[in-house]
Amino acid sequence: NDAAEILLLTRDLLRFRSRKGRIYPQFLDPDDASLQRAAEALVEVFRQASAAGSTRQELTEETSLQLQSQQLDNPIGRGLEKLLLDRSEFDTGDPAEQQRFRESIFIQARQALREEAKALNPSLQEFWKRVEVLQSQPVAQIQEALYADLPAQQRLLQFSPIGAEALLHRYNSAQVQGLLLNSEALELRLEHPDPGPLRQLCKYLRFHQLLAQITTDEQGIFQLRIDGPLSLFYKTQKYGLQLANFFPAILQQQNWQLRATVCFRQKPPLQLQLDPSCGIRSHYQQFHDYVPPEFQQIGDRLKERLPEWQLELAGSFVPLPGDRYCFPDFVLQHQTGASVALELFHGWHAGPLRQRLQQLEEVQGVPLLLGVSNSLSKNLELGAALEASSYFKTFGFSFRELPTVDKLTQVLQSWWAATQQ
Repeated sequence: NDAAEILLLTRDLLRFRSRKGRIYPQFLDPDDASLQRAAEALVEVFRQASAAGSTRQELTEETSLQLQSQQLDNPIGRGLEKLLLDRSEFDTGDPAEQQRFRESIFIQARQALREEAKALNPSLQEFWKRVEVLQSQPVAQIQEALYADLPAQQRLLQFSPIGAEALLHRYNSAQVQGLLLNSEALELRLEHPDPGPLRQLCKYLRFHQLLAQITTDEQGIFQLRIDGPLSLFYKTQKYGLQLANFFPAILQQQNWQLRATVCFRQKPPLQLQLDPSCGIRSHYQQFHDYVPPEFQQIGDRLKERLPEWQLELAGSFVPLPGDRYCFPDFVLQHQTGASVALELFHGWHAGPLRQRLQQLEEVQGVPLLLGVSNSLSKNLELGAALEASSYFKTFGFSFRELPTVDKLTQVLQSWWAATQQ
């Protein structure tokens, strides 16, 4: 799935400048003929290395020569190389098997060395001949395999080609994604979004396990606010990758404005502001609904226990008080046509969970069930809020890694009973 693929630049390859509290990524021009030629030449190096099964060291030497001949700035060249390396698969082998092989070679080499030491004229050539006999392998093959697990010696197995223009767009996208890894919050403004693309955007939110505060006004402007990794204390690296992976989905929208607060160590916060004028093209295709196998199993087991219910991916918003909305994870559909949404809160969703509990205490009859990770309930403040929430006591449950059919059945029956009353 394209949505699971992310190409990031390391911190030293991010190119930006700052002025008056704002940060400006330094993008490449994808229409620049010289840059396209350089990108094409670099992609060709990787393609040929893949066909020849070159080692990583050999590939690095070839790319260095190519970058020098193209006279690219070092950060740009290294950035393009990094993105192409992310599209490459190297043979890392089995570490345990490699260790056993190396140990056997060393033991046999020690034996051969002792035997060779008894000879009148010991030589390295004779030593390797003895090792060759003991191992029943050619010397060249032994020497090549001895340290094949070292990164420099790993062979390129597969490379996923990419067009020159697309690579330059990916470079620009990766510049923004790298900044989002250091963000406190992301705010997205959508002016009169079409329903279809908006649902696609929310599906990407759900796919990356991100929760947004979604509001709208009378002018049809949607506002989405997503916590950044620096505002969290739980699995910030994983969450940051998910937020960065979400950015290409924003590029698929029409009229959007992005604002993010970016923080680097020992520096004041900087504001990142982007809109369609940045010219970055998204590489994401049409999002196809994907149900993880573990959730498919939960749906199947629920169907066995409660044949009248069916678990499906959510495809629409659930309205909340104050012109707010949520885009849930799943919908439970009853054979009568009645339905209730299911929203899951993972360990990094502390802020959205607090707000959701407050919203649901203000209104009755919202068709929404809540699943909350145990890691959140262990927090003293959140644990107390969950304990005090009458809504959660009736229509909520906790889970460790995945919701269980038992708890899902219990809360679903509670909701059905309440609707019948």
